[in-house]
Amino acid sequence: RQRQMCIRDSISGDCIMKRLPIICIVLVLILICCSLFIHRVSNANATKKIAGEYTVVIDAGHGGKDAGAIGIDGSNEKTINLQIAECLYDFLRFSGINAVMTRSGDYETYYDKNDDKTRSDLYNRMDLVNSIENSVLISIHQNHFDDSAEHGTQIWYSANTAKSKVLADSILQCIKSNLQSDNKRENKESGSSYYLLYKAKSPSIMVECGFVSNPEENKLLQNSEYQQKMAYSIFAGTNGVLYGK
Repeated sequence: RQRQMCIRDSISGDCIMKRLPIICIVLVLILICCSLFIHRVSNANATKKIAGEYTVVIDAGHGGKDAGAIGIDGSNEKTINLQIAECLYDFLRFSGINAVMTRSGDYETYYDKNDDKTRSDLYNRMDLVNSIENSVLISIHQNHFDDSAEHGTQIWYSANTAKSKVLADSILQCIKSNLQSDNKRENKESGSSYYLLYKAKSPSIMVECGFVSNPEENKLLQNSEYQQKMAYSIFAGTNGVLYGK
């Protein structure tokens, strides 16, 4: 019996010796896989850290009882604003850029029921923008004019920071290239009448995506595919300025 045990031990030892190269190879492969995994996690964290340098505050203009401009077909500006803002939010977040929305539904935010709701809502939006470190404000709106032939995106930018104009020009160029090759409009510096842009402490713009008073453009602005293209163009122009991409 003792001899049999010795034989089994000998055979076991031989098997281990024969399998030792295989075991070593497996261990090396495990180490390589772990190293690659750590490298990927490290890169992901680095990308997240870089993207986290800015937070884009997306302001879907109007909301609640404040419908904004009324389209030629009776549509509400506030609805179009929110739909484009939601698309923009998705593009930014998917790319790793921090983003928040001043509203995510059809409502206004105000301090007290006795307050002027629209005015209080505006103050709340401004407080949110200025409370976020390294924020960038992009306010989404639609235009309206008595002449129904007027069309095309135009952007207002804050005079408070030089980057506001750079951001506005970059976005408009992307929109013209992707959607509106016939757009001859130029961006304009905002005055005190644009409260958010006037009071913002960070780069701030207001994108007037189009004219709801123009029958053709109003129809486009309510089309989900066009809204996504508009949002993507705004995203591309923003990403180019913030991160040079």
